[in-house]
Amino acid sequence: MTTASTRRRVLRETPLSSAVSLPALPLRRVDGLPGDGGRHQIRDTVAQLRDMHGFLQSRRERFGPNFAHGYFGFVEFSVGEPELVREILLDRGTHFSSRMGWDFSIGELFEGGLMLRDFDDHRAQRNIMQAAFRPASMRGYLDIIQPIVDRTLSRWACERRLLFFPAIKALGLEVASELLLGESLDAEVGRRVSHAFVDLVNAAVAIVRRPIPPMRYWKGMRGRAFLDRYFESQIEERRRGRGTDLLSQLCRAADEAGDRLSDEELVQHIIFLLFAAHDTTSSALTTAVWAMAEHPEWQRRLRNEVRAVGSRFVDYDRLDELVETDWVLKEALRLEPPGAFMMRRTVREVQLGPYSLPKNLSISPVSRITHYLPEWWTAPRRFDPERFSAERAEHKRHPGVYFPFGGGAHACLGVHLASMQAKAFLHQFLRRFEVTLETARPTRFQMVPMPHPTNGLPVRLRPIR
Repeated sequence: MTTASTRRRVLRETPLSSAVSLPALPLRRVDGLPGDGGRHQIRDTVAQLRDMHGFLQSRRERFGPNFAHGYFGFVEFSVGEPELVREILLDRGTHFSSRMGWDFSIGELFEGGLMLRDFDDHRAQRNIMQAAFRPASMRGYLDIIQPIVDRTLSRWACERRLLFFPAIKALGLEVASELLLGESLDAEVGRRVSHAFVDLVNAAVAIVRRPIPPMRYWKGMRGRAFLDRYFESQIEERRRGRGTDLLSQLCRAADEAGDRLSDEELVQHIIFLLFAAHDTTSSALTTAVWAMAEHPEWQRRLRNEVRAVGSRFVDYDRLDELVETDWVLKEALRLEPPGAFMMRRTVREVQLGPYSLPKNLSISPVSRITHYLPEWWTAPRRFDPERFSAERAEHKRHPGVYFPFGGGAHACLGVHLASMQAKAFLHQFLRRFEVTLETARPTRFQMVPMPHPTNGLPVRLRPIR
């Protein structure tokens, strides 16, 4: 059996791996591309942190769907044209490094996560991890998820009013804990894991990128160190046991050659999976619930659908019958994609459509641009789930027009798990509650570090008898 350390040595020696030995930082200025080439770094960075959506749309209207701009001291070439998006995500010529693309923002914070791996190394890790996402495993995960949702909604029934975003994040952490570890965290450990993770995610958008106490990046690195220690302590028991949780399955997973993940790799992947299973799903469900509160006719349609599909819990084999629920979730992900930027960096000079790109350029397909292109989407600012119906299928007009979970080799490994978790929640939530917004004032979403309502989304819940 090939050991993990041997595999890493072999991958380091391959030509593809040496191709991504780039300078530590991306380019600071670039000429010859649409936009201003990164000449206004401070202005552009502040504008994006204040209103990312407004910044991107104003630039698109001025320069078209592809443009260069400043971002945290470097040039970012944001790409929204579907054909170019597809070319970057498929990356048939291995021109675009995901690891180097994400290195500046989350390289230290989420080191070793699947999104921070490239080419042969990424492929090898992904092949091992896929064993934990097969249908038999997914059935077991649904059995874990649904009782937790049921308990949480029973508590919500006593509150009637709540801030939905922090509430769904708390539920997401509890689900992720049992899903990944097969156990609930006790109150003190749960509090420390939650705080560590919030610090870790918030550090990704810290302006000062040095671990200086008590600044945001320092808190994030301290949170990562705590999570490393905690998950390291869980591995040996899971490797020996027969648990059905995701960590246990990853501990035992192997590819066709018998390769397994090392302890270090397991910790790296489980921390990144916690992020993917926790924050991204919470963000998507918040957008969906906000939209249904704004459009009660969709609440009624989905409520009728979930009642027709099953009783309190939904059966795994009937998830595909939640057709309109799937439309609403897809539309929520179009409007507020949790991963708006698919960060890459060029590993060599490359021609992308009409653009000659230099080596070491930060480049990103941006769903926040593509998902709002009026030439591809009907009234793109409008909440319209029927655009995903078989009759309209606007998301299939081009393979690069809809990519909330990325695409190509780096398409999200847990996309079906995220969809299952979201449907399981809405199945129970809509059977039990009618939801309305607490305030008539427009809800404003902030994009960083993850799309969320700036007011936490205060809602009223009316139990349905």
